[in-house]
Amino acid sequence: MQPAPSPSAGRGDVVIQPAFFTSILYVQPLREDISALSERFRGQYSERDPAVSPFSLFKQLWRSEGWKWLHFKVFDDRARETFLLVTTRIFLEHLTEDDPMARVVGLFGAYTFYYTQPEDTAPKLHRINHIPIPIDHFHRITNLSKSLSTPDLLSLQEPVLYITSTLVKDRVFYILPSSDLGPENPRYLPREVLVSDSSPEPDPEAPKKKGRPSWRDKAKKAQVALDGLSDWLDSTPDSPVAVSAQSPIPYDDLVKYQSDRAELITALEDAGDKEALMRANMMILDRLREAQAIQNEEAGQGSVEQLSFVGVERVERAVREFDGNGRGGGVLGLLEGAWEGE
Repeated sequence: MQPAPSPSAGRGDVVIQPAFFTSILYVQPLREDISALSERFRGQYSERDPAVSPFSLFKQLWRSEGWKWLHFKVFDDRARETFLLVTTRIFLEHLTEDDPMARVVGLFGAYTFYYTQPEDTAPKLHRINHIPIPIDHFHRITNLSKSLSTPDLLSLQEPVLYITSTLVKDRVFYILPSSDLGPENPRYLPREVLVSDSSPEPDPEAPKKKGRPSWRDKAKKAQVALDGLSDWLDSTPDSPVAVSAQSPIPYDDLVKYQSDRAELITALEDAGDKEALMRANMMILDRLREAQAIQNEEAGQGSVEQLSFVGVERVERAVREFDGNGRGGGVLGLLEGAWEGE
């Protein structure tokens, strides 16, 4: 007996994880948005018609700024519960500020957000029935209306007192121990902090990890090298250009070199000590031959072009000529016409 045909399982739905709402990616922008909401309410409150209730003004601003759509940010039950709790918590954390207008906006926002939770929807959306709050923050709410005693804030007393009594009467708050004990979950917001892939250059004295470097370690090392190269390019106005072999020697340097060379050769001839000059020529020639031998060993015999050692041939010829007639200075006479006849 074969099973009845049925549709195959569909793809899993993409949902936002609860950790997103406790991370800096959600917490920090929300705090900035609430601060901006507070500043806009402050400006409109100072210019309002005295006949208009402050809370009515706040509701108009709530709708015009698009806060009424905040409840539709996430629909998954598990992520939605974290979203609701974190959002109300960030509104209420403004009660700890010294600015009375910021405290009022925090209370107005938490009250509006809580009582505008969608209900009787299809499919049903998750709701929260209580708002966890430390007891010292709760006392700030109940005493908020008493702190609004200045003439410019006196009109806020009545809506604040009504909202506070409504929240208490409906038993919305779930009282927690004092905030200095860290009773809220998570203890601090944001809990997750975004760390950039680019990391500072590792400490050269730090012990190296054993085994082969991972792909991530290689990527970090490459990124550090790339950043260093970019910084060097930014700090260098002009890229250095190699001097061409055909580039003329600066005239002042040439004259100074010729003068110093002539003075040295004359002094050696007058002293009759040409052996010192010959030893200097042979020392230069030997060093060049050693360099040629090292390059041949590294690159392999026969793989190096003859042009690469044209300097050695010129030095050998100059030394032979100096050894034959004892004039010209040998290696010291290679400056003029160094690239002629090659």
